Amino acid sequence: MLVPPPSTLLLNRYYTTEFFSMIKEHLNPGGVFMCSPGSAQTYFNEESLKLNSSVFNSLKVAFANVKPVAGNKLYFIASDKVLSASFCRLTEQQNIKNHYVSSDYLADDLTERKSDEIESLLDPEMRQNSSSFPIAYNYFQLYNLSKDLNEKVPAIVLLILLFATPLFAIKRKNLIMYFSASALAAFEIIVLLTLQLTVGNMYQLTGLIIAGLMAGLAIGAGSDFSRVTPISIPVKSIILILFYVLAASVYGSIIKTDSRFPAICMIMLLSFIPAFITGNIFRELTCESRTGNHIASVYSADLSGSAMGFIAVSGFAVPAFGTAATIYFLALLVFSGFLFGTIMNKH
Repeated sequence: MLVPPPSTLLLNRYYTTEFFSMIKEHLNPGGVFMCSPGSAQTYFNEESLKLNSSVFNSLKVAFANVKPVAGNKLYFIASDKVLSASFCRLTEQQNIKNHYVSSDYLADDLTERKSDEIESLLDPEMRQNSSSFPIAYNYFQLYNLSKDLNEKVPAIVLLILLFATPLFAIKRKNLIMYFSASALAAFEIIVLLTLQLTVGNMYQLTGLIIAGLMAGLAIGAGSDFSRVTPISIPVKSIILILFYVLAASVYGSIIKTDSRFPAICMIMLLSFIPAFITGNIFRELTCESRTGNHIASVYSADLSGSAMGFIAVSGFAVPAFGTAATIYFLALLVFSGFLFGTIMNKH
């Protein structure tokens, strides 16, 4: 497999237990699969060991034997047959003529010893990498930060400032807009990730999902429904919270759906509902006043909340806690807006 390491949520899918099991199904009996989660090093720090252990343990779910081999990258070779890193001996046995993979350049005993040394460092208890819990992506990001400790603290401080500054600048009555928009933006990332996992990397369908979400926002914000308008913002917030809780509880079933068409329909429906409610909350907040300053402040809360949701979920929450737990976290975000923006807001 010649793809980059799990440096993004999209690339992470090629290093999951689900993907390795699918590979196993397509291999001939005793076939060999190889991938590379990162570079081979003389010294493996804690973060790189977590990354490699997660991918190694994921391969062990599908294959009886997995062997690490250090070269210009760290390669994992997997098969149900017994594996060997004595490449020079194997090429001679099979009468394969090579210039560089030969005893003139390589020593089988050193290769085997290095392979055993790396395997002894890997943690068999490390969590496996899966589609619903892309932990390898999280370890890859931590590994990148560990390369330069002088950048780690400033990066964390900068992220905190980016999140905190808009939050303190937003009026309390607009907090529900901030957190609702944040949850919706985060949910959009999760929905697109789910589409890629269940259907594939299909750009037309990706555009369709985004269009459905934007349509929900537009209809919710631009239409006056007689049965929806009388409902207060706190009640709409509770409905939004219940939706995210329900979405988190059924997420496992959605991602395991084998049929593409039902999966697409379900994903589109899940995109439209929170977008419609969030758009309607925007409508209610902006209809309270006709002044441009008030509308601008609500729109500012909407945009800043969306930015926070995009970054927090794709860069931190999903890889660190898993997809289902992150959706529950979105319900908590909306509850924060409900609590501090409506219940505790006396102005």
